Amino acid sequence: MVLPRDTGQPAPDTTRPAAPSSAPSNGSSHDDARYFRRLVGSDVDEALAFFTGDYDFRTPRVRRTRQRPHWDFAGVGDERMSLRSSRFLVDLRTESMVDDQFLVAWLRSGSSTITHGGRSIDLEPGVPVVLPFAEAYELHHRDIGLNLVHLDRDHVRATVGDPEFAFEAMRRPTAEGIRTWQAAVRAHASTWLDVEHRMTPTVQRTITDAFVAAAVEAFPRRDRWQSSVHGNGPEHDRLRRALEYVHAHARDAIGTPEIAAAAGLSARGLQQSLRRHLDQTPGDLLRSVRLDGARGDLLRGDRDETSVADIARSWGFGHLGRFSATYRARFGELPSESLRTR
Repeated sequence: MVLPRDTGQPAPDTTRPAAPSSAPSNGSSHDDARYFRRLVGSDVDEALAFFTGDYDFRTPRVRRTRQRPHWDFAGVGDERMSLRSSRFLVDLRTESMVDDQFLVAWLRSGSSTITHGGRSIDLEPGVPVVLPFAEAYELHHRDIGLNLVHLDRDHVRATVGDPEFAFEAMRRPTAEGIRTWQAAVRAHASTWLDVEHRMTPTVQRTITDAFVAAAVEAFPRRDRWQSSVHGNGPEHDRLRRALEYVHAHARDAIGTPEIAAAAGLSARGLQQSLRRHLDQTPGDLLRSVRLDGARGDLLRGDRDETSVADIARSWGFGHLGRFSATYRARFGELPSESLRTR
Protein backbone atom coordinates (compact mmCIF):
# COMPACT_ATOMS: atom_id res chain seq x y z
CA MET A 1 0.00 0.00 0.00
CA VAL A 2 1.80 3.09 -1.26
CA LEU A 3 0.50 6.46 -0.14
CA PRO A 4 0.99 9.76 -1.95
CA ARG A 5 4.33 11.45 -1.34
CA ASP A 6 5.48 15.02 -1.28
CA THR A 7 9.02 16.34 -1.86
CA GLY A 8 10.30 14.47 1.19
CA GLN A 9 11.57 17.64 2.85
CA PRO A 10 10.70 18.48 6.47
CA ALA A 11 7.35 20.21 6.43
CA PRO A 12 4.49 21.25 8.69
CA ASP A 13 1.13 19.53 8.66
CA THR A 14 -0.12 19.54 5.06
CA THR A 15 -3.69 18.46 5.67
CA ARG A 16 -5.85 19.40 2.69
CA PRO A 17 -8.79 18.10 0.65
CA ALA A 18 -7.79 15.11 -1.41
CA ALA A 19 -9.01 16.51 -4.72
CA PRO A 20 -9.21 20.30 -4.59
CA SER A 21 -11.49 22.01 -7.05
CA SER A 22 -11.24 25.47 -8.57
CA ALA A 23 -14.96 25.89 -7.92
CA PRO A 24 -16.28 26.33 -4.37
CA SER A 25 -18.01 23.35 -2.83
CA ASN A 26 -21.79 23.57 -2.88
CA GLY A 27 -22.50 20.30 -1.10
CA SER A 28 -23.33 18.49 -4.34
CA SER A 29 -23.14 14.73 -4.77
CA HIS A 30 -19.82 15.20 -6.60
CA ASP A 31 -17.99 16.57 -3.55
CA ASP A 32 -15.00 14.50 -2.50
CA ALA A 33 -14.98 14.27 1.31
CA ARG A 34 -11.52 12.70 1.56
CA TYR A 35 -8.61 14.54 3.15
CA PHE A 36 -4.91 14.07 2.45
CA ARG A 37 -2.40 14.50 5.24
CA ARG A 38 1.37 14.32 4.86
CA LEU A 39 4.09 15.13 7.42
CA VAL A 40 7.85 14.55 7.46
CA GLY A 41 10.35 15.48 10.13
CA SER A 42 13.24 14.66 12.43
CA ASP A 43 12.03 16.23 15.69
CA VAL A 44 11.05 13.41 18.08
CA ASP A 45 8.93 15.68 20.28
CA GLU A 46 6.91 16.83 17.26
CA ALA A 47 6.38 13.20 16.25
CA LEU A 48 5.19 12.21 19.72
CA ALA A 49 2.80 15.17 19.86
CA PHE A 50 1.35 14.23 16.47
CA PHE A 51 0.94 10.49 17.07
CA THR A 52 -0.40 11.02 20.60
CA GLY A 53 -3.34 12.90 19.10
CA ASP A 54 -4.54 9.83 17.20
CA TYR A 55 -3.22 6.97 19.31
CA ASP A 56 -3.29 8.35 22.87
CA PHE A 57 0.36 7.63 23.67
CA ARG A 58 0.76 7.57 27.46
CA THR A 59 4.15 8.17 29.09
CA PRO A 60 6.15 7.45 25.90
CA ARG A 61 9.83 6.56 26.31
CA VAL A 62 12.12 7.09 23.33
CA ARG A 63 15.67 5.90 22.69
CA ARG A 64 17.50 7.07 19.60
CA THR A 65 18.72 4.36 17.23
CA ARG A 66 20.61 6.70 14.89
CA GLN A 67 22.25 10.08 15.01
CA ARG A 68 19.39 11.85 13.24
CA PRO A 69 15.94 10.37 13.90
CA HIS A 70 13.36 10.39 11.14
CA TRP A 71 9.59 10.15 11.08
CA ASP A 72 6.95 10.53 8.42
CA PHE A 73 3.24 10.03 8.05
CA ALA A 74 0.78 10.02 5.16
CA GLY A 75 -2.94 9.38 5.26
CA VAL A 76 -6.01 9.63 3.05
CA GLY A 77 -9.40 9.35 4.71
CA ASP A 78 -12.89 10.55 5.44
CA GLU A 79 -15.24 10.20 8.39
CA ARG A 80 -15.65 6.43 7.86
CA MET A 81 -12.18 5.18 6.90
CA SER A 82 -8.58 6.24 6.46
CA LEU A 83 -5.56 4.47 4.94
CA ARG A 84 -2.31 5.44 6.61
CA SER A 85 1.39 4.80 6.37
CA SER A 86 4.02 5.84 8.92
CA ARG A 87 7.67 5.45 9.79
CA PHE A 88 9.27 6.26 13.11
CA LEU A 89 12.98 5.49 13.21
CA VAL A 90 13.52 5.34 16.96
CA ASP A 91 13.04 2.84 19.76
CA LEU A 92 9.64 3.73 21.26
CA ARG A 93 7.88 2.22 24.27
CA THR A 94 4.52 3.53 25.36
CA GLU A 95 0.99 2.67 26.41
CA SER A 96 -1.78 3.40 23.90
CA MET A 97 -5.55 3.13 23.56
CA VAL A 98 -8.07 3.83 20.78
CA ASP A 99 -11.81 3.43 21.35
CA ASP A 100 -13.53 5.15 18.42
CA GLN A 101 -11.98 3.23 15.53
CA PHE A 102 -10.91 -0.30 14.69
CA LEU A 103 -7.26 -0.36 13.59
CA VAL A 104 -5.92 -2.97 11.18
CA ALA A 105 -2.11 -2.85 11.06
CA TRP A 106 0.66 -4.66 9.26
CA LEU A 107 4.39 -4.20 9.51
CA ARG A 108 6.51 -3.13 6.53
CA SER A 109 9.87 -2.87 8.26
CA GLY A 110 11.46 -2.82 11.68
CA SER A 111 9.90 -4.68 14.58
CA SER A 112 6.96 -4.17 16.91
CA THR A 113 5.80 -5.97 20.04
CA ILE A 114 2.29 -5.47 21.42
CA THR A 115 1.53 -6.49 25.01
CA HIS A 116 -2.16 -6.87 25.83
CA GLY A 117 -4.08 -8.98 28.31
CA GLY A 118 -0.92 -10.42 29.79
CA ARG A 119 0.41 -11.62 26.41
CA SER A 120 3.16 -10.16 24.21
CA ILE A 121 2.87 -10.62 20.45
CA ASP A 122 5.40 -9.71 17.78
CA LEU A 123 3.91 -8.28 14.61
CA GLU A 124 4.94 -10.19 11.51
CA PRO A 125 5.89 -8.37 8.29
CA GLY A 126 2.95 -8.34 5.91
CA VAL A 127 0.55 -10.11 8.30
CA PRO A 128 -2.43 -7.87 9.20
CA VAL A 129 -3.92 -7.90 12.70
CA VAL A 130 -6.53 -5.83 14.50
CA LEU A 131 -5.00 -3.83 17.33
CA PRO A 132 -6.66 -3.80 20.78
CA PHE A 133 -9.85 -1.78 20.94
CA ALA A 134 -11.06 0.30 23.92
CA GLU A 135 -8.43 -1.27 26.17
CA ALA A 136 -4.97 0.02 27.02
CA TYR A 137 -2.05 -1.90 25.57
CA GLU A 138 1.72 -1.52 25.58
CA LEU A 139 3.69 -1.19 22.37
CA HIS A 140 7.40 -1.39 21.66
CA HIS A 141 8.28 -0.10 18.18
CA ARG A 142 11.81 -0.34 16.85
CA ASP A 143 12.52 1.58 13.62
CA ILE A 144 9.10 0.72 12.30
CA GLY A 145 7.44 1.17 8.96
CA LEU A 146 3.74 0.47 9.45
CA ASN A 147 0.59 0.44 7.34
CA LEU A 148 -2.79 0.98 8.99
CA VAL A 149 -6.43 1.05 8.01
CA HIS A 150 -8.71 2.94 10.41
CA LEU A 151 -12.39 1.92 10.29
CA ASP A 152 -14.90 4.05 12.15
CA ARG A 153 -16.37 2.04 15.02
CA ASP A 154 -19.95 3.22 14.59
CA HIS A 155 -19.95 2.63 10.83
CA VAL A 156 -18.65 -0.92 11.26
CA ARG A 157 -21.22 -1.68 13.94
CA ALA A 158 -24.05 -0.22 11.84
CA THR A 159 -22.92 -2.27 8.84
CA VAL A 160 -22.75 -5.46 10.89
CA GLY A 161 -26.01 -4.68 12.68
CA ASP A 162 -24.56 -5.23 16.16
CA PRO A 163 -24.08 -2.24 18.48
CA GLU A 164 -21.62 -4.27 20.60
CA PHE A 165 -19.52 -5.62 17.74
CA ALA A 166 -15.74 -5.74 18.16
CA PHE A 167 -12.87 -7.71 16.69
CA GLU A 168 -10.75 -10.11 18.73
CA ALA A 169 -7.53 -8.17 19.20
CA MET A 170 -4.18 -9.52 18.05
CA ARG A 171 -5.56 -12.86 16.88
CA ARG A 172 -3.75 -13.85 13.69
CA PRO A 173 -6.21 -14.41 10.83
CA THR A 174 -6.29 -17.67 8.91
CA ALA A 175 -4.43 -17.96 5.60
CA GLU A 176 -7.76 -17.46 3.85
CA GLY A 177 -8.45 -14.42 6.01
CA ILE A 178 -5.10 -12.89 5.06
CA ARG A 179 -5.88 -13.47 1.37
CA THR A 180 -9.31 -11.86 1.79
CA TRP A 181 -7.83 -8.73 3.38
CA GLN A 182 -4.99 -8.49 0.89
CA ALA A 183 -7.44 -8.83 -2.00
CA ALA A 184 -9.40 -5.83 -0.70
CA VAL A 185 -6.19 -3.80 -0.36
CA ARG A 186 -5.09 -4.68 -3.90
CA ALA A 187 -8.51 -3.99 -5.38
CA HIS A 188 -9.27 -0.65 -3.71
CA ALA A 189 -6.28 0.99 -2.02
CA SER A 190 -4.80 2.57 -5.14
CA THR A 191 -8.15 4.14 -6.08
CA TRP A 192 -8.68 5.48 -2.57
CA LEU A 193 -5.16 6.88 -2.39
CA ASP A 194 -5.31 8.63 -5.77
CA VAL A 195 -5.71 12.10 -4.32
CA GLU A 196 -5.32 13.84 -7.67
CA HIS A 197 -8.65 12.56 -8.95
CA ARG A 198 -12.02 13.47 -7.51
CA MET A 199 -14.06 10.61 -6.06
CA THR A 200 -17.84 10.66 -5.71
CA PRO A 201 -19.48 9.87 -2.36
CA THR A 202 -20.94 6.70 -3.90
CA VAL A 203 -17.49 5.39 -4.80
CA GLN A 204 -16.13 6.37 -1.39
CA ARG A 205 -18.91 4.45 0.35
CA THR A 206 -18.45 1.42 -1.92
CA ILE A 207 -14.73 1.22 -1.17
CA THR A 208 -15.25 1.75 2.56
CA ASP A 209 -17.87 -0.99 2.71
CA ALA A 210 -15.56 -3.32 0.79
CA PHE A 211 -12.87 -2.84 3.45
CA VAL A 212 -15.41 -3.34 6.25
CA ALA A 213 -16.70 -6.54 4.63
CA ALA A 214 -13.15 -7.84 4.18
CA ALA A 215 -12.28 -7.06 7.81
CA VAL A 216 -15.39 -8.79 9.16
CA GLU A 217 -14.65 -11.85 7.03
CA ALA A 218 -10.91 -11.92 7.63
CA PHE A 219 -10.50 -11.21 11.33
CA PRO A 220 -11.95 -13.10 14.29
CA ARG A 221 -14.70 -11.21 16.04
CA ARG A 222 -14.76 -10.74 19.75
CA ASP A 223 -17.60 -12.54 21.45
CA ARG A 224 -19.41 -10.42 23.99
CA TRP A 225 -18.24 -12.60 26.86
CA GLN A 226 -14.64 -11.67 26.05
CA SER A 227 -15.35 -7.99 26.70
CA SER A 228 -17.02 -8.75 30.04
CA VAL A 229 -13.67 -8.93 31.84
CA HIS A 230 -12.30 -5.42 32.18
CA GLY A 231 -8.66 -4.80 32.96
CA ASN A 232 -5.27 -6.37 32.38
CA GLY A 233 -3.21 -8.47 34.70
CA PRO A 234 -2.58 -12.10 35.67
CA GLU A 235 -5.99 -12.56 37.30
CA HIS A 236 -7.84 -11.05 34.34
CA ASP A 237 -5.89 -13.27 31.97
CA ARG A 238 -6.71 -16.41 33.96
CA LEU A 239 -10.37 -15.45 34.10
CA ARG A 240 -10.46 -14.94 30.33
CA ARG A 241 -8.93 -18.41 29.93
CA ALA A 242 -11.71 -19.81 32.12
CA LEU A 243 -14.36 -18.12 29.96
CA GLU A 244 -12.71 -19.31 26.77
CA TYR A 245 -12.62 -22.87 28.07
CA VAL A 246 -16.30 -22.81 29.07
CA HIS A 247 -17.39 -21.47 25.68
CA ALA A 248 -15.30 -24.05 23.86
CA HIS A 249 -16.44 -27.02 25.98
CA ALA A 250 -19.93 -26.12 27.18
CA ARG A 251 -21.43 -29.19 25.45
CA ASP A 252 -19.01 -31.46 27.31
CA ALA A 253 -19.38 -32.92 30.79
CA ILE A 254 -17.35 -30.23 32.57
CA GLY A 255 -17.63 -28.59 35.95
CA THR A 256 -15.68 -26.43 38.36
CA PRO A 257 -12.55 -28.69 38.54
CA GLU A 258 -12.08 -28.71 34.75
CA ILE A 259 -12.71 -24.96 34.39
CA ALA A 260 -10.33 -24.13 37.23
CA ALA A 261 -7.59 -26.36 35.78
CA ALA A 262 -7.92 -24.75 32.35
CA ALA A 263 -7.57 -21.31 33.94
CA GLY A 264 -4.61 -22.25 36.13
CA LEU A 265 -6.61 -21.62 39.30
CA SER A 266 -7.74 -23.63 42.27
CA ALA A 267 -11.47 -24.30 42.54
CA ARG A 268 -11.71 -21.72 45.32
CA GLY A 269 -9.62 -19.24 43.32
CA LEU A 270 -11.96 -19.63 40.34
CA GLN A 271 -15.01 -19.08 42.55
CA GLN A 272 -13.52 -15.96 44.10
CA SER A 273 -12.39 -14.52 40.76
CA LEU A 274 -15.76 -15.07 39.10
CA ARG A 275 -17.59 -13.58 42.05
CA ARG A 276 -15.30 -10.56 42.21
CA HIS A 277 -15.38 -9.69 38.49
CA LEU A 278 -18.66 -11.12 37.12
CA ASP A 279 -20.75 -11.74 40.25
CA GLN A 280 -21.24 -15.37 39.17
CA THR A 281 -20.44 -18.83 40.43
CA PRO A 282 -18.87 -21.42 38.09
CA GLY A 283 -22.27 -23.10 37.90
CA ASP A 284 -23.96 -19.81 36.96
CA LEU A 285 -21.40 -19.25 34.21
CA LEU A 286 -21.71 -22.73 32.73
CA ARG A 287 -25.52 -22.63 32.84
CA SER A 288 -25.60 -19.22 31.16
CA VAL A 289 -23.31 -20.30 28.33
CA ARG A 290 -25.31 -23.48 27.78
CA LEU A 291 -28.58 -21.56 27.68
CA ASP A 292 -27.15 -19.18 25.09
CA GLY A 293 -25.97 -22.12 23.02
CA ALA A 294 -29.33 -23.85 23.23
CA ARG A 295 -31.14 -20.65 22.23
CA GLY A 296 -28.90 -20.27 19.19
CA ASP A 297 -29.66 -23.82 18.08
CA LEU A 298 -33.40 -23.30 18.62
CA LEU A 299 -33.49 -20.05 16.66
CA ARG A 300 -31.59 -21.65 13.78
CA GLY A 301 -33.47 -24.94 13.90
CA ASP A 302 -36.20 -26.25 11.61
CA ARG A 303 -39.29 -26.88 13.75
CA ASP A 304 -40.18 -29.92 11.64
CA GLU A 305 -36.81 -31.53 12.18
CA THR A 306 -35.65 -30.13 15.53
CA SER A 307 -36.59 -31.44 18.97
CA VAL A 308 -36.42 -29.18 22.00
CA ALA A 309 -35.53 -32.21 24.11
CA ASP A 310 -32.63 -33.18 21.82
CA ILE A 311 -31.21 -29.64 21.91
CA ALA A 312 -31.59 -29.49 25.69
CA ARG A 313 -29.75 -32.79 26.12
CA SER A 314 -26.99 -31.75 23.70
CA TRP A 315 -26.26 -28.75 25.95
CA GLY A 316 -26.17 -30.75 29.15
CA PHE A 317 -29.73 -30.21 30.41
CA GLY A 318 -31.02 -33.58 31.53
CA HIS A 319 -34.40 -32.49 32.90
CA LEU A 320 -36.63 -30.94 30.22
CA GLY A 321 -39.02 -29.28 32.69
CA ARG A 322 -36.25 -27.50 34.59
CA PHE A 323 -34.60 -26.51 31.29
CA SER A 324 -37.83 -24.95 30.04
CA ALA A 325 -38.38 -23.03 33.27
CA THR A 326 -34.79 -21.75 33.37
CA TYR A 327 -34.92 -20.85 29.67
CA ARG A 328 -38.15 -18.90 30.10
CA ALA A 329 -36.78 -17.01 33.10
CA ARG A 330 -33.71 -16.03 31.05
CA PHE A 331 -35.28 -15.19 27.68
CA GLY A 332 -38.92 -14.47 28.43
CA GLU A 333 -40.31 -17.29 26.30
CA LEU A 334 -40.43 -21.06 26.21
CA PRO A 335 -37.92 -23.04 24.13
CA SER A 336 -40.73 -24.19 21.84
CA GLU A 337 -41.64 -20.55 21.18
CA SER A 338 -38.08 -19.76 20.15
CA LEU A 339 -38.15 -22.69 17.76
CA ARG A 340 -41.43 -21.52 16.18
CA THR A 341 -40.16 -17.99 15.53
CA ARG A 342 -37.74 -19.16 12.87
